[in-house]
Amino acid sequence: MALILVIDDQELVRFTVKRILAGKGHEIIEAATGDAGIALYRQRSPALVLADLVMPDKPGGETIAELRRSGATAKIVAMSGGDGLDKAKALGADAVLEKPFRADALLAMLASLLG
Repeated sequence: MALILVIDDQELVRFTVKRILAGKGHEIIEAATGDAGIALYRQRSPALVLADLVMPDKPGGETIAELRRSGATAKIVAMSGGDGLDKAKALGADAVLEKPFRADALLAMLASLLG
């Protein structure tokens, strides 16, 4: 299965995503800030990144753009309650996921991105 990085400032979101994906055999690493997520990406090179667009320290769009500028090849999914999803692909996201989302929608998206 895949190594997946979840970047979200909300602990409940990270916990929920981890529970869903770990239950399907994926290894999950998590970060509460954009900068911490970028550092984890550099250390572990996950296959997929789930990044919240609305975070206090560094918006997810900046995090995604910085990952792409640094040569990140992982698939990136931008998550948000609707704010900025329309611009996320221009910043380097491969897909978008509107919050709140259902477990089956998350799993289907990951299956399509990871093959």
